[in-house]
Amino acid sequence: MLLAAVMVLLAGCGGGVGGDATTATEPATDATDVTTTAGGESADQSGDAAAERSAVTFNGTWDQRYRTGQYYRYDIESPSIDGTATYEWEVVSATDDEVTVRTKLVTPNATSEQTVTAPPDEVYGELAGSPSGSVATLGFDSPYYSGVEGETLSVGDSWESSGPNGTVSFEVEALSTYAGLECAEFVVRTNGSVFWESCVTPESPLPGYVAFYEEEGDETPAFEMELVEYRSGN
Repeated sequence: MLLAAVMVLLAGCGGGVGGDATTATEPATDATDVTTTAGGESADQSGDAAAERSAVTFNGTWDQRYRTGQYYRYDIESPSIDGTATYEWEVVSATDDEVTVRTKLVTPNATSEQTVTAPPDEVYGELAGSPSGSVATLGFDSPYYSGVEGETLSVGDSWESSGPNGTVSFEVEALSTYAGLECAEFVVRTNGSVFWESCVTPESPLPGYVAFYEEEGDETPAFEMELVEYRSGN
């Protein structure tokens, strides 16, 4: 339901389905010898370097702290957008009690910008409702993050659970780097079909990459968001 709502918001902001929408590409999945960068370049890794890059250290919980100057900029591609959209998330100021976050979604035909000030645990709720806020909720407040909570995030790790819609499996397929943010690429499958891809690290509350597939068996994401600029903040 959340994905459908965001797709409608993006379609309304970007002029609807069609036009020159760019075909989405899947991230690299063989991280034993390749590192994917935000610019689409790859660098060979071998020997000890590859061994050192076999896992992302996980300390048991996500680092959900907001830091002043924390900044993320993404390229977004979707059949609902005429071309490529950009999305920005910036922490303007942050204390233990109050955070000010600015979000901005720019499509070829429109711009949506929102700034909210709220306690840290209420930021996502305050953002919900606008196109830029809904993109943030879709990518960063996903229930699938709880699926990797406490896991080692080593390449090759996999686990699964059963639910009312069938078997849901998780697998860490690669380590990648997007705009300087190193993260673990994991894939969520429902009944064997890829449903969700994301690149996460416990050192960042926001991902390096997110992709959703609308229907079982789809080969092209219905929504794809890739980090192209990143600053960790203070």
